[in-house]
Amino acid sequence: MKLTKKTLVFSLTMASFSVFAQPSIELYKSPTCGCCTKWAAVMEDKGYTVNIHHQNDWSEIKKEFAMPQQLQSCHSAVIDGYLIEGHVPESDMARLLKERPDNISAIAVPGMPKHSPGMAKPGDAYRHFKVISVSEEGLALYNEY
Repeated sequence: MKLTKKTLVFSLTMASFSVFAQPSIELYKSPTCGCCTKWAAVMEDKGYTVNIHHQNDWSEIKKEFAMPQQLQSCHSAVIDGYLIEGHVPESDMARLLKERPDNISAIAVPGMPKHSPGMAKPGDAYRHFKVISVSEEGLALYNEY
């Protein structure tokens, strides 16, 4: 193939897209859970590809990442080797992916807080919940709304 200015510009453009592309999210949820679908839509709006896996039991995934029972929620997502449990805001997930802490295996929003992504009304501010990190050292506050 002859290298032209046009092919070089195209190649550089495609390379820049791949550098800035968001990693895919593997979302495990019940086929009937609507708030999980809304959380996925929030993530897609932020530029992520969300691959939804409708399942009735995804406890093995929670177990693989040592997700404590008290932090579990209605859905689990895996992105770039981290577990995202429940209605975690995209900004916390983006921070985790940017910082890439070796000691954290997961972040979680326990339960289904009313004012969290996928639960809040469109345009409402996130509030009244905590994001917890999970590591071998234990649990820690990751962020608070």
